[in-house]
Amino acid sequence: MRKRLLLVVVLVGGLAMLTGCDLIDQIMDLISGGSGGGGTGTVVSGRMEFHLAATIQNEDGTSDQGVVGTTFWSGAGSYDPSTKTFTATWDGGDFSNTYFEARLNSTEEYIESFYARQTQANVWFAWTQVYEIRGANVLYSHTENGSRYFVVDGSDAHVIIDLLDYKTWSTQVGGPTDPVHWVTGPGALTGETGDIISIRLDS
Repeated sequence: MRKRLLLVVVLVGGLAMLTGCDLIDQIMDLISGGSGGGGTGTVVSGRMEFHLAATIQNEDGTSDQGVVGTTFWSGAGSYDPSTKTFTATWDGGDFSNTYFEARLNSTEEYIESFYARQTQANVWFAWTQVYEIRGANVLYSHTENGSRYFVVDGSDAHVIIDLLDYKTWSTQVGGPTDPVHWVTGPGALTGETGDIISIRLDS
């Protein structure tokens, strides 16, 4: 029995040297059920919040320094363990065109990429808001009550964003093609110490 165990260890070690550390990670995942990221298990729901300083354009041709931010939240979704990707939608009520995706790296130590969008009507009883955002490389922060948090904050948080769209209009003024306020593109992000992008994955 000891000889067999020693043989397995030698084989694993030899293969790891030939193929790199990814093999070790995969073997450890098979043995332990996953690793890294402060927790393991199938992701059943997700939540993303972001608040980023930006230059916001106005319908009258002016611009203001403000904050673009919202919360994307799904009570349920699906997780593909082969690609380490969680996806969800939550259309219904005031929400439409919703989608959230978070792709973890192979060891679940950080989020390789994320994408989210939603349209929300009846904000403050009269406004419609549209958000779309995409970015990459959000590091694991901590685990709390079984939920894993991946967070990037501070004045450099905006640099991980490669797509950003925001627009809003009311029942009285504007519409989808002529919003009252809008941001198009990550170039509008200015960066402040209070910026944050936080993604929570629940198992």
